[in-house]
Amino acid sequence: MPPPHEPPSDRRASVAVGLAPVFVLVVFSLIISGAIAFDTGLAISLACTAWVVYEMSAYQRAIDAFNLRSVQDERVWRNSALLQAVADAAGAEPEAAREAAPGRLAAQPLLADQRPA
Repeated sequence: MPPPHEPPSDRRASVAVGLAPVFVLVVFSLIISGAIAFDTGLAISLACTAWVVYEMSAYQRAIDAFNLRSVQDERVWRNSALLQAVADAAGAEPEAAREAAPGRLAAQPLLADQRPA
């Protein structure tokens, strides 16, 4: 069994999302008070926007890589019995499960040592 993966930390993205609006508010206040020029304030605001976009895209790439590793390391793949068990546990009707996952219920299960190509 492979060692458990730790999901990526969202700390950097959370800091960017939390601090950027504060920076923009401070810059807006400084523009209104006349302490800085409008174009300087606009440049700082755009830099904050770029920082948030960069951190969020880096976090999304890390999440995608984590999910890919999790899927590649998984030895037991979904099959019709597993999907039906999930639908039964959720209280869904079998027809609703088939509509939600067309084609998956008819999929053949893979053996534990097989991996898709």
